[in-house]
Parts: sequence; structure tokens; C-alpha cells
Amino acid sequence: MGIYVLDVYGYPNVHGEGPGHHIVCAGFDKDGDEEFLVALRGPSPNQGVYYYKPIDLSRGLFAKWKVTDDSAARIAVVDFNNNGLLDFATIGYYVPGYYIVENPSINIYYNRFANKNVQDTKELQVTKQNNELLFKVPRPHKALQYEMMPFITIGGITLSLEMIPSNSLRQVDKNTYIKVLSGVIMWIDSSTELSQTVNHSRTFVCKPKTVSSLRICSNENVTTTGNEGILLIVLKMNETMDSISRFDSIQKVTIENVLSEYCSEEVRNLSFQFIRCDEYDWKTEKCKGLEFYNMKGFEIKFVDNDEHLCYIQLWAAAQGTNCEVHNHSNVSSCEVHACIINSTGKGGMMYLINSKEDYDPLTTPNSQFQKLEVSSLYEHGLLWNIDEQKKTVL
Repeated sequence: MGIYVLDVYGYPNVHGEGPGHHIVCAGFDKDGDEEFLVALRGPSPNQGVYYYKPIDLSRGLFAKWKVTDDSAARIAVVDFNNNGLLDFATIGYYVPGYYIVENPSINIYYNRFANKNVQDTKELQVTKQNNELLFKVPRPHKALQYEMMPFITIGGITLSLEMIPSNSLRQVDKNTYIKVLSGVIMWIDSSTELSQTVNHSRTFVCKPKTVSSLRICSNENVTTTGNEGILLIVLKMNETMDSISRFDSIQKVTIENVLSEYCSEEVRNLSFQFIRCDEYDWKTEKCKGLEFYNMKGFEIKFVDNDEHLCYIQLWAAAQGTNCEVHNHSNVSSCEVHACIINSTGKGGMMYLINSKEDYDPLTTPNSQFQKLEVSSLYEHGLLWNIDEQKKTVL
């Protein structure tokens, strides 16, 4: 039997008292799984009633809604309006010498949980567009269900598109790595002794010209979402792997389409492969003869209005390959990279130490560049100039 820490609503005081006061379990939405309610006496913010719905019990994943802010000492469950759905009633906490809520009352809450049933249809959709994958996704704060869509495995590391609803919890293990696309995900950091709360968003990247790990380091092995929900890429090592694989040639890198059977046959049959850059129409003279590869990418749009969220593409270089200088002085090229596999441990990025000076490929020596190694499952920060408002200086 697995034991999961879902939330911590304060701790008992010297008298053994705390805000958590009552828990009831019942089948509120008639989906076959029972949900539970947690009564918190107060004071705020640990006051009210929370509704927990299991999403994936094998991983300790629950969706959570706060259904009332009123103090609750006890919860009674009954079908008050005789419509076949369980409702509940609470009584405010009023015990002199312990805790007294202002204006204690008895409240009845009619069941609206059935409207939050997990939908039979998948909210993450994928189609084929120009030999690439196009994902259509809902706004994370509108999602009512947790959903995960694995789509590609590279060298034993699987990339999945994952959506977690608002105010939900997700169980994680030590080999969970993420790249946030939309929303905010939170956890208590276990990588330092300070146990600080981490608020991780798409705009949260490491400091300019440094690197940081994509790994979630949670001291309770749990992450939570706020009101925004979260959409993210999850990178997961195969459970049989003790370490990240190393490859001495691009041709030996294993690549697999792992889209689920509920996806169309057209997208499941799409072949992912690295193609040398000098074979593309957009090739440049610098690409000729280089073992520098690109894999056509994955576009993600919001389903409600086709708003572009992001475009992800994959690059690869043979050991010892210098992919030459690229001009990153315009908005479309202001990009950061997350490394999936660094076989030598020495690969990474190079940037001009002084980007204000003109670059001349014939006269600018290598000594004018700084190397930034990017390890497997790490990302780098901005390599271009920013102003005091942290906006790009072009």
C-alpha cells in the first residue's frame, strides 16, 4: 500500500491541536471511485472544506477543489434534495478555550461534483501537419482532468506532453525532469537545506549564461499547481536505466514514436529521424560536410483560438562537431536549449564574450568565445543581452 503526502495544512501546537478536524469519504460524482472531503476549522488560510478526487492512485495524483471558505468542524453526508447525488453539511468550529469562529453556522452544500467528472474524450489532441506533429491543447486552468501524452522516446528517455488541472497534486520520483510550457508548478525544494518553495514557470529559467537541471527536487516527492494549472513537457528515463545512455554516433541513437493507440494511425505512423542540416532546403554554406542534424519539430497551439504557444525542435551533433556561429540577434532566434543526451559530457554552447563587437568569421579568434557546457537533462539561460527590465536587446 502506497502512502502519499497530499497536503500539509499546518502542524499541531503544543496541545496537539491543529486546523485539520474531520475527513469523510464517499462517492460524490458516481464515477466508481470514492472521493473525500477535508474539514479545516481555521484560521485562514487553513479554513474551509477541500474536495479531493483521485486521478491516478498508482502515482498518488489527485485533483483538488476548495468548495467553501467557511470554518468546518464536522461534515455530514446525505442526499438532502433526493436527486440521487450525495450532498454535505458542515458546522462551524466554536469551542471556547480551543478555537472560536466568528458567527458559527450550519451550512448545506448541494452536490455539483458530478459536473467535474473525468471526461471520456481526450483533451490533448494531436494531428499531422507538414510531416510534423501539431498538438491542440486546452487552457490549463480550464482542464478538469489530468492527462499525459507520451509522443517520442530518444535514447531511452521519453518525452510526454502533460496537463495538470488547477489546484492539483502530482506524485513525482527522483527521475522526473520537466520543461514548463504554460502555467506554474510548485514544490518544496530538497536540493538545499533551506527547504524553500519553488515556483516554476515558463519564464523561470536559470541566470543568464549559466546552466540548471530540469529535475524536480521535491522533499515530499510531490508537486502542486495553483489556479492557472500547468502544461509541460515531462522527460522520463526508462525504469531499467541506471544512467543516461551514451552514443558514439548519431546513427546509434534509438528513436521511437510512442503515441498512444487512441491517436490516429496517421500520427502513430509518423517517423521521427535526425536529418543532416546540409540536406535541408534552408541549408547554408556553413552546414556543408558537418555532422550537424535537425529533427522537424512539434508545434503546440491552444484549441480555443489557435493561439501559438510554442514550437519545439530537436538538434544533434556528432562528437567534436563545431556547428559554427549562428546569428541570434533577432527575436526568432532568441532561444534556449535543453539538452537530452550529452554523450561526452563536454558538449554545450559557445557565445561571444563581448557581443557588442562585430563578429567577423575570418578575423574573430576562438578566444573571443566562452564555452558553456550543458549536461544531460540540463538547460542553459539567456546567452544574449537584456536590459534592466530583462527584455531582449536586439
